[in-house]
Amino acid sequence: MSTAAMSAMLHSTMYRSRIGRSSRKTETTEETQMRITLNGYVVPSSDQWLYDWFKIEAFSSKTVRDALKALPEGEALEIEINSCGGDVFSGFEMYSLLRSSGVHTVAEVQSIAASAASTVMVACDEVRLSPVAQVMIHLPSCSADGNQNDLRDTAAVLDSLTTSIVNAYELKCGASCSRSELMQLISAETWMCAQDAVKYGFADSIIGDEDGALSTGYANAIAGGLRGYANGPKLPDIGLLLKEYERRVRDGAAPAEGHDITAPTADNAAEILRRTQRLNLEKIRYS
Repeated sequence: MSTAAMSAMLHSTMYRSRIGRSSRKTETTEETQMRITLNGYVVPSSDQWLYDWFKIEAFSSKTVRDALKALPEGEALEIEINSCGGDVFSGFEMYSLLRSSGVHTVAEVQSIAASAASTVMVACDEVRLSPVAQVMIHLPSCSADGNQNDLRDTAAVLDSLTTSIVNAYELKCGASCSRSELMQLISAETWMCAQDAVKYGFADSIIGDEDGALSTGYANAIAGGLRGYANGPKLPDIGLLLKEYERRVRDGAAPAEGHDITAPTADNAAEILRRTQRLNLEKIRYS
């Protein structure tokens, strides 16, 4: 797949600020909060520079860490999420950062929170969905090769990852959805409209529907039709991206800051080996 095609998978708003401020009035006061935007693929912070260089919309734990560090004491953190998912461990990292921050967090899903992005979403104290938003949960997946023992080990890892994901969902959903029900939903690859996400406990409210005017029955019919729908776009192959980056830089493109390309020599042989090993590891990335 070409870089242009990968970029076109998601609406590109990469260069608008990821961190801003907003205010929300209540009956007695006006609450000021920092607002960050998490759009595109969920990726490791070590890979963020490469996605940025190719102008592929993505976010990593660095955005969350930077926001938490910059957040004034006593201020809430509002997180806008529009993501089809990505790297499961990066989602776990952001989940843990938000859960342990001691900060009041509010997630606002405008379009979609799917796969790893749904894990980030349920880390927040309050989850608000647009009436047109979708939440998708499914079993983790990866590419693997090897003998039967290798593949059994991979399946065991996927089972363990599923347990971790359901742990996060269960803590958010509480009594609204039992663990066995969550296992059924994640195993079936379930797409939820806003009403279903609230019903199951993934979300707390629907933006603009404070009076509950939306029809639940109609929403269930839509969500039922989406269950089993094809997975969202897969993460771009980071190995192919890195190779393409190196080719373009050698052809004269300006390198990303701190990521110059050098020809293989005896002095940098260890670095070349490290990069090759990293590319091999990327082949078994879990999403």
